Amino acid sequence: MDPVTHGLFGALWALPAARREQMRVAALSGASSGMVADLDSLIRSSDDSLLYIEYHRQFTHSFAFAPIGSLAVALLLWPFLKRSVSFARLYLWCLLGYIAHPLLDACTSYGTHLWWPFSDVRVAWNWISVVDPLYSLPLAGLLAVALWRRSHRWVFAGLAWMVLYMAFGAWQNQRAETILTHWAAEQELAVERRVAKPAFANLVLWRALVDDGRNLHLVAIRTLPWTQAVIYPGGSVPRFRVDDVDPDTRAGNDLLRFDHFSTGWLFRYPALDENDRLFVGDFRYAIDPASQRPLWGILIDPDPDSAAEYTTPRRVTEQDRRRFFQRLRGEPADAIP
Repeated sequence: MDPVTHGLFGALWALPAARREQMRVAALSGASSGMVADLDSLIRSSDDSLLYIEYHRQFTHSFAFAPIGSLAVALLLWPFLKRSVSFARLYLWCLLGYIAHPLLDACTSYGTHLWWPFSDVRVAWNWISVVDPLYSLPLAGLLAVALWRRSHRWVFAGLAWMVLYMAFGAWQNQRAETILTHWAAEQELAVERRVAKPAFANLVLWRALVDDGRNLHLVAIRTLPWTQAVIYPGGSVPRFRVDDVDPDTRAGNDLLRFDHFSTGWLFRYPALDENDRLFVGDFRYAIDPASQRPLWGILIDPDPDSAAEYTTPRRVTEQDRRRFFQRLRGEPADAIP
């Protein structure tokens, strides 16, 4: 999720543990702690471009690290706040704000290492987009009113909005996956895996994928309660298999790392090849939810001892933008070129 939403989320989580006269200090503490986990995005290497995606949402986003990360934030804030609050209370606010961060990220589709170091599984519940103004703006408004009036009633209104919106996202995700299952059955596809992820900044349009073991199939699904769902076919691509990759080479090891990051949703996208380097993309994400053009991928050099280059070719064309809004409005598939 974006840093602003994390700050809002962390502040609202900390406020129930604050007395009325301490609410603004608690909000500051929770917001600060709620954003700090994303400092892991600074872990980068000029020699290893995959290092960033391996460590983003990794150990700093785990429940096991939350007591340590929140303690660091509390220690940094303590010299400025020690006259107005006890350290134990400050630490509690920071801990609540910190824990809110990985929980919110797990609700998105990117994947978060909640259980590190005990498990390397990336948790992604696919309930909300990584950016969603319809979620964040009401949170900002409710938090502002709560702090202005120093009222816990508005705090609980904000917490209620969190729960209700996420519940709607979970319901929409279930609806999209059910529609996807029916579509796959109509196409007579063998379903080894299937997933539906919210498109950018909304819970109406979904990018839905099916893995039949050999090919990856794509549809976009536009669904709202009490309306007829609209399906936009996105075609199929062969699944990029890493079974024969030599893990002892640099290129092979990088491919396996990227395959782990993408949870096996890799495919070749020749349109983004550069010279003699092959582009392998992550099928899970695209600007247009019915497009095969990926948001990111890696370039593989023919030299097996060369490092793969992680790249994000996120060029948004006017056609991409137009198609996105046509699908969001629910226009028929045959009306979208």
